[in-house]
Amino acid sequence: MAALKLIGSSKFRPLRNLWMLEEIGTPYVHVPVQPHSTEIRQINPLGKIPALVDGNFSMSESAAINTYLGDRYGKAFALVPPGGTLERGRYDQIVMMIQCELDSQGLWIHRKHEALGQIFGNIPEAVAHARKHSAKIVKCLVEGMSGQYLLGSGFSAADILFVHCLDWARSIGWLDEWEISNADLKPYAERCRSRVAYQRAKALP
Repeated sequence: MAALKLIGSSKFRPLRNLWMLEEIGTPYVHVPVQPHSTEIRQINPLGKIPALVDGNFSMSESAAINTYLGDRYGKAFALVPPGGTLERGRYDQIVMMIQCELDSQGLWIHRKHEALGQIFGNIPEAVAHARKHSAKIVKCLVEGMSGQYLLGSGFSAADILFVHCLDWARSIGWLDEWEISNADLKPYAERCRSRVAYQRAKALP
């Protein structure tokens, strides 16, 4: 029996963790539940997915899960730089930028105040600002690349987070303008999406 269990449908943020698990090749069980399901509330009282169960240990938050997986199971794949290094400092900075600025202050604002406006309230001004803010973050990330990937020449868990956000942006009609403004963005995303681990993760429920 696999020691690891990843809870959450690939149609949401758990895709980030399924992709990471496929990259490192560690055996796992996937439980493709929806947000606020009984299964996820047993792990995360907030009802949010994903959650990772590793023996008697469990955790949530997709970026934190991928960093944990890289540190604990993926050292041979170098998807997460070793702790205490300059490379890890840059990795942490980029991950926080993606999570706090692009995801939370950009894409999630659209979901909250447009896609789920009937629940949280429709606020077009907030969505418009989030769209402009997201474009600035994407430009900063692309211009900061010193190689084919966010950390340079090697693919990392930071790229997993970024490409998932790009996929999300494509689903709401934001990606085209980002690709027009950033010539390197489309080939970068296609390079990442061509990875076998991404394709396997995308095929999961």
